Amino acid sequence: MAKDSNHSRCRNAVVFGLVFLSGFAALIYQILWMKQAGLLFGNTSHAAAVTLASFFGGLATGSWFFGRRVASAVNPMRTYALLEIGIALTAMLYFVVPALFRAIYPALFQSVGGGAAMMLVKFALSALLVFPPAFFMGGTIPVIGQFMVRAHHTFGRVAALLYGVNTLGAATGAALAGFFLPLWLGFNLTCGLAIIVSIGVAAIAFRLSASEKGVICEKPTDEEVAPKAEEEPKLTRQERRRLERQGEPSPKAPSEVQVSEAVPRGRAMVRVIAFLSGFGVLALEVLWTRLFSQVLENSVYTFAAMLVVVLLCLAVGAALGSLLARWKTCPRLVLSLVMLAGGLSLTLFPRVFLGVTNGFELVVSTGNWSSYMLVIFRTAFVTIGVPAVVLGILFPYLMKVEESHVESPGKSLGVLAAANTVGAILGAILCGFLLLDGLGMWRSLQLIALLYLAAALVLPLPWSARSGVAKLACVGVILFNVAALDPAKLPVFSQDPDAEKETLVEVWEGSDCTVAVTDSRHGLAIRINSHYSLGSTGAYMPEKFQADLPLMVYPETESVFFLGVGTGITAGSALDSRHSKVDRVVACELVPEVITAAKKYMTDLRGFDATGGLFEDERAEVRVEDGRHFLMATDERFDMINADLFVPFRSGAGSLYTKEHFENAKSRLESGGVFVQWLPLYQLTEREFAVIARTMIEVFDQVSLWRHNFQPGDEVVALVGHGGGEALPACGIDSHADKLMAVQGKDHRDLTRLNLPLDPQTVLLFYIGNLTATRELFEDVPINTDDRPVIEYQAPRSFRRDGAGNSPWFVGAEFADLVDQVQELCPPDEDPLLQARLSSNRRLPLAGTAFHRARIAEVEADLDEVRMAWQKFVTEWTHQEESGGKPRVPGGSRSE
Repeated sequence: MAKDSNHSRCRNAVVFGLVFLSGFAALIYQILWMKQAGLLFGNTSHAAAVTLASFFGGLATGSWFFGRRVASAVNPMRTYALLEIGIALTAMLYFVVPALFRAIYPALFQSVGGGAAMMLVKFALSALLVFPPAFFMGGTIPVIGQFMVRAHHTFGRVAALLYGVNTLGAATGAALAGFFLPLWLGFNLTCGLAIIVSIGVAAIAFRLSASEKGVICEKPTDEEVAPKAEEEPKLTRQERRRLERQGEPSPKAPSEVQVSEAVPRGRAMVRVIAFLSGFGVLALEVLWTRLFSQVLENSVYTFAAMLVVVLLCLAVGAALGSLLARWKTCPRLVLSLVMLAGGLSLTLFPRVFLGVTNGFELVVSTGNWSSYMLVIFRTAFVTIGVPAVVLGILFPYLMKVEESHVESPGKSLGVLAAANTVGAILGAILCGFLLLDGLGMWRSLQLIALLYLAAALVLPLPWSARSGVAKLACVGVILFNVAALDPAKLPVFSQDPDAEKETLVEVWEGSDCTVAVTDSRHGLAIRINSHYSLGSTGAYMPEKFQADLPLMVYPETESVFFLGVGTGITAGSALDSRHSKVDRVVACELVPEVITAAKKYMTDLRGFDATGGLFEDERAEVRVEDGRHFLMATDERFDMINADLFVPFRSGAGSLYTKEHFENAKSRLESGGVFVQWLPLYQLTEREFAVIARTMIEVFDQVSLWRHNFQPGDEVVALVGHGGGEALPACGIDSHADKLMAVQGKDHRDLTRLNLPLDPQTVLLFYIGNLTATRELFEDVPINTDDRPVIEYQAPRSFRRDGAGNSPWFVGAEFADLVDQVQELCPPDEDPLLQARLSSNRRLPLAGTAFHRARIAEVEADLDEVRMAWQKFVTEWTHQEESGGKPRVPGGSRSE
């Protein structure tokens, strides 16, 4: 007997280990599929939604299909092993289907265009990748439940525990896949690891199945289902009430016909609540992610942290559900109390969230990356921990309510899992596309809370004093939710605490983010999720210059594609009359509300259109589309592609710096066309800059580096990829006299007041050098690829590596040192890209370097260095030869 007991415990431990590993692999697959969907279909909520629908659809179908058939399985453990083999085999589609997508998707995109038809195409293609393995995954819990539930009365606690262990494995997989594996192994090897885990689970299950043949759950006795009509035990009133409170049928049972009619009603109630549980949890996950995007730096790690926290809380909830299943209290009463507690915690959530985040302020940490992640986890657990754990109890505890109806454990688990998963599909899609757009974040949260409270209120309970108290409590919380909490009075956007007298003009709550227009002394600005600025009218000239500079260098440009719209100032500048050759401008913006904001507030600034007619000019087309996705799918070619500056550590931005993206961009260039990638050095470390530079060098025949400004600490540069080996276009403008006049009678004290002439000739002042000719400087860093996304996973860590007090950004003297190295290895006089330029103007890059050094020294209050750099600047700017070791400055210089 003891031997059998030890064997049973050992077997159960092994099975729970298999269930853990199965959940672990499943979340790795899901994260990889979501990443692949973003790369193939664009990083939009629509692309994510169709992939989630494919995944959950597969789970639901698999749960229903295998749950109905496992009851007749001779060896459920062997069936489980076969399911894991099916997962491993179909997961290999990850290595095949994306290549097929890339081969056929551009043709489909060009023929179908946008709208509903394109959405159907995306759904079909994502289903091809995701649905088959998800279908097999859906069958694992029902099948393993059929194996593990040996007695009818253990169904509730065993099924809940299986669900909890599986979810804990999923949380572990999400943590590793979200934080470490892509950086360590890359996505392809990470998928290979998950496949190996699935095969390992299958192998152990096959071994276990050899000694576990013919396992069948004990059928419930007639007494467990319902006493026979003729058996009417004589009980006291107290005993009768006790049985009613425990949810047992009355000893004076209805007839057999009445019993058969009551069972379907009870099961229908269980399935409805299973559906509600899936709907609520996934809708809340979407809502919580949107809320936290307002207060966290939106990197790939913040999403992973949120997912891990939710899964851990659900696992804890499932464990509590398993413990509750051991109680003898009426299961429906417990179920009602759980939904009541969930609704109450959601009702209180806005106050808790706003209190912890101090009213939507950005969560910051002065420590290193690890300490910042601890702050994120702590904030997430404090705010969503209670509702996530409470609502995590609901679905596992339903197994206890289902217990009295169980005929086959696998079938019951399959049906409940299918109902739960269908609810999850609708919860994610309806919340992402309808609730957030139509109601906003807080009203959507209020609606979900009311759904739980309403379900608790209408759930039929055996009459008792406790049931009455539970119903009254539901009514009270509903009234409190409706009357005391007004979502319209809750903030949805945090104003910049550093901006003086900033006012909020208008806010849009979309499915992807919150977009706002603010007004301050710096002008009108467009911001995303409180803290991420897309530009402002106060930066009108710098934003225009992002288009003007490359168009000055390539004045014959006729067609331009802008990756990113923002305020519309940059793209609109290409339509300026100074760029007379431009006759085609296409601009893609990922967030539709950004276009709405720019069109409404940037086109009429007291009669002035800051966008230059971008939304009205017949030469321009503004598309709501992922720019990378558009370049991959379109067959249109451009003379120039101008990519806006994107914060590298923002989630999704890393894919705009990969080799594959640069290759797509290169393929969309006309002969002699150029790709311009702007980089904010004040948001990049030296290593990230080197990775991006090396990646572009690997793709383009020539890569050059240009400045946007000379402001220490705020440097912006452009990496320009040249499709061929041609030199920069020649320029016949004679600017010599203008250059002399600009510095006539000036000295180092006039640095910030100089009015330097800017034209297609003098624009070389902003040219730094030829990076292809100096590629040895970047050979020690990796290439950023879709498979090894170094930028997306490294950038959030790098700038926090040293902790507080140390600026990690690649600005000021650190950047100037690199410029010196580039110009030393490839002097401008020998630069093949400058061959078509006059020798006098080939010195302008050196003038720009000296001018930047002078500005740096000025900020550092190093007067001697300022004077030396100024003299060097004047020499190179005017192309003066040195006389007696000192440069001749036209017009002399003022005395000190």
